[in-house]
This record gives sequence, structure tokens and C-alpha cells, in this order.
Amino acid sequence: MFVTLEKNAQADPKYADVFLIENYAAFQNSLYDLANVVPTLAKFYHQASEAYEQACTRHISMIIYYQFERLFQFARRIEDLILNNVAPEEIPFQVGLSKVDLRKTLKSSLSGVDKSIAAMYKKLQKNLTSEELLPSLWDKCKVCCSDFYSNIKSLLVKVVIWVVVFTSYTILYHSIIIIISSSR
Repeated sequence: MFVTLEKNAQADPKYADVFLIENYAAFQNSLYDLANVVPTLAKFYHQASEAYEQACTRHISMIIYYQFERLFQFARRIEDLILNNVAPEEIPFQVGLSKVDLRKTLKSSLSGVDKSIAAMYKKLQKNLTSEELLPSLWDKCKVCCSDFYSNIKSLLVKVVIWVVVFTSYTILYHSIIIIISSSR
């Protein structure tokens, strides 16, 4: 049953996750009461719940990545170097990862962050046909955004030479948390 749903979703890869989110949510809503009574249906209900969460995570990650692509790429390069056993104190001396590059990336991410967050909300709103799902997806988006910035923070802390620039990051982080919390 879910295999067919997954195949149908792949017909339009751009909106596959939205298709899955809406269909799994509808499946869960229609089976909620029956799943408590019929154990066999409970198994399918839990499968739909897991698939729904995975589709939500993929879709939200894509939306966040689109809005903060430069910051994601910067963080990915740091992670790759750490995985390749480059010492954290050597990372700021790599091409494209200097203090100046970090400042530029943080500044570009900080400028217009309120517009970026509003764009994320509008993208969620535009893609969904079911308005009922929007509040829960927006809440998940807030959590994912906060997690992403916490991960960036931990990466920057590992690279001790960047501590001076870290103040800019802290301002960015708190600005994003305040804007996300106050939006919608």
C-alpha cells in the first residue's frame, strides 16, 4: 500500500515530499480511532507515522537549506575537513574558511534573516493544499532551524581561532531564534 504511494510521489520529484506528507497525514487521521481497536491497523498507522516524519524532515531540510545555502555549505566544508582529520586549529587557514570568509558568510546570513524566515513560511504555505498541516510543519521547521544553528555553533566552538568572530554568530543565532519564535 505505501509502496504505491511512494511510486506515485516520484512522478513529480519536486513535490514528492509534499505529496507524501499530505497523504500520510490523511491516512493517519482516517485510521487513528480504528488503530486503537484493531492491532493489525496499528502496525500500518505506525508505519505511516514514521514515513510522515521522514517526509517532513526531508521537506523542511530542503526549505531551510534553500534559504541558508551559503551557511550550510560553509558548515559542510568544516565538517568535511574535520572528518578528514584536519586539526581544528588548522581549519581557518584553509582556502575559503578564513576569519574574513566566516565574517562574510555570517553577515550575508544575518542580513535579511527575517525575510528568509518569512520566505520559508510562505514556501510551506504555498506547497501545502491542507492548511491543517501548516502549524505543525512550521513548528517542526522552527525546531530544525534551531538545531541547524546549534550545530553550526558547536562547529565554530571546535575551531578555537574563530572565537573572536563567534560574537557575530551569537547575535545571528539569537536573532534567528527570536524571529522564528515570534513568527506565526
